[in-house]
Amino acid sequence: MNKKQFVMILGLVLVFEGARCQEHEVFVAYGSVAVLPCIDETSELSHPSSVYWSRLVENALKTVWRREKSGLEFRPVRDQPRANCPVPNFGKSDYSLHITETALEDGGKYICEVEGRIRMVKLINLRVVRASFSPAVVVEGLRTEAVCHVSPGTKSVKINWKQNGAKISRFSLSKVSQKDEGDWTCQVSYTGGAVESTTSLQVKGISTPPSDSSVVYAAVGSSVSLPCIFTDGLVPHTVSWSRPSTTSYSPLPLPASLNASAGPSASAAIQRVEEGDEGMYTCSGTVKGLNGESNKVQRRMELVVARVSRSSGSGPVTLTCHLSNSDQVTSYEWLRVNYGPNDTQTLTSVQKTVQKTLRIQKVDEEGAGEWVCRYYGKQGVLGNVTYELHLMGALKSGNLSSGNKTAMVMGLGFLFLVIFLVLFQMYRNYRRKKMIHLYPAMETIVHQAATEREQRERSRPKMAEACVGDPKPVSV
Repeated sequence: MNKKQFVMILGLVLVFEGARCQEHEVFVAYGSVAVLPCIDETSELSHPSSVYWSRLVENALKTVWRREKSGLEFRPVRDQPRANCPVPNFGKSDYSLHITETALEDGGKYICEVEGRIRMVKLINLRVVRASFSPAVVVEGLRTEAVCHVSPGTKSVKINWKQNGAKISRFSLSKVSQKDEGDWTCQVSYTGGAVESTTSLQVKGISTPPSDSSVVYAAVGSSVSLPCIFTDGLVPHTVSWSRPSTTSYSPLPLPASLNASAGPSASAAIQRVEEGDEGMYTCSGTVKGLNGESNKVQRRMELVVARVSRSSGSGPVTLTCHLSNSDQVTSYEWLRVNYGPNDTQTLTSVQKTVQKTLRIQKVDEEGAGEWVCRYYGKQGVLGNVTYELHLMGALKSGNLSSGNKTAMVMGLGFLFLVIFLVLFQMYRNYRRKKMIHLYPAMETIVHQAATEREQRERSRPKMAEACVGDPKPVSV
């Protein structure tokens, strides 16, 4: 309180002979209801009283609300009245002033004057607390600052900040990210209590995924979506996908089956995941800030590729679940896929452990088929990968049932029989040719006889024509 204000209040108090002057300080959050106390503690009976509420503005008193002993009430007519004294029966000892939807400009010094059985003057210092951001809507990567405004007063206060209910020490954000979005609360502590005011910070940019710690899991041969969704109302001018390398400055080539979308949802899809597609992927977009400046926002995510391998060689079959990055995996579960009527599937859990391998002692018709490796993290299921275990693969390992062994022996026996008959026929043909070459004179006689027979057959038509001759005409 400056000197002029003090002199004015002191002079006002001296006007009322025998009056009592009391000063209070009231803290209230912006937008809430402020209650300025003015209670006559000495009066237990109801007496006709006049109440005057005024406010000190630029060293001048302005009436806020007043009521005469007759019950006549006066309010300002310029603005919609937000201040009144809600006393059911005029003249009782509670003359507190209520101000609804308290604004920053409502802060300051108020004077309550009550003239009844005794004269009472009270000085109230209203201090409004408001939390805000400058700017309140910001594009990620830019700067904003949290402001806790407290109307000036006489007492010192302590200011703390909370984000989404948790206390924090920073209030200046030089590089905003999606994790900064939410409710920020300014807590003002003073002697006798504390007041909180909450405001919201809205961050424009990439909403999904919210940070660079996102991990996407996919099995080899399956399709997968890499999310990149911008906040509502923010349309990027350009969107690009890249695949940074951890060993060199040159980026890695993108998968051939990767297709990227355009617009607010710039997500990419890999139609078929192959081994070697694992690693980091970056989605980048150029957007305009609130001030018209261009800003580049991007999000990094990791693609983890999963596959199942089978042990080779004789003995039991071992299935192993491989992930390109298993840092977030806490346990593995192996399930057996069974098919019922109408191609219905049921999954039966066989093993759940921290080990990523499954040992199958004997692979028969029941053991062969589809096996699923399901891997878990702290937040639950991360993904699945399916492996088809064939019986032929089990045959190579020597784990055969008696029926399969019999079928294999019969098949091999039939194959050997066919090969034997072919070889036997080839041998007979070979012996026949060899026997003919043992008698060359006989072969010559047979060849000459065949030649002479062929010549006789050719000359027979000519001889028949010579014997018949030309036919002579016959006269009648």
